[in-house]
Amino acid sequence: MFTIIGAMAELERNVVRERVVAGREYARLHGTKTGNAIGRPKRIFDRGEVLRLRESGLSIEKIAKEMHIGVGTVVRVIQAMRPLESP
Repeated sequence: MFTIIGAMAELERNVVRERVVAGREYARLHGTKTGNAIGRPKRIFDRGEVLRLRESGLSIEKIAKEMHIGVGTVVRVIQAMRPLESP
């Protein structure tokens, strides 16, 4: 009797393991079970507009608020788009 119960438990464990592996593979290929990407969504905005607003004299905080993006994002755009200064 114990042998039969042990065999059924082992079978159930293998079935669960197969489902977990299949679920991880699906999530790796599709993001999540809904198909949405994992993590924060990318913000699409005009980087040139950020520079234009900064050149017109707006503060970084006001640019971020106006464009609905983070202050750090504005700073990164300005640093990335700024032409390299020669020494």
